[in-house]
Amino acid sequence: MRKPITYAALLAAMLTLAACEETPEDKMESAKESAAEAVESMGDAARDTGEALKQKTDEVLGREPTTGEKIEDAAEDAANAMEEAGDEAKDAIDGQ
Repeated sequence: MRKPITYAALLAAMLTLAACEETPEDKMESAKESAAEAVESMGDAARDTGEALKQKTDEVLGREPTTGEKIEDAAEDAANAMEEAGDEAKDAIDGQ
């Protein structure tokens, strides 16, 4: 008695899964979208690589500050900002 119910349930499950399957057109559209995204990602990567190469070339040829120089400038700017903040605090205390 249980076998016919089991077979019916199995058949219903298979039909449900078959109904959820994408049509060939849907699969083609999905493949097109995936290919377009891949091409876009490759373009972004190529652009980023080009920019990195340009920056390295500029650094080697002395037309661009090196990373060390950029860090040094940032540290100097931070030190100047801290000095100014200290002077302002001192002035505020002296003014009280």
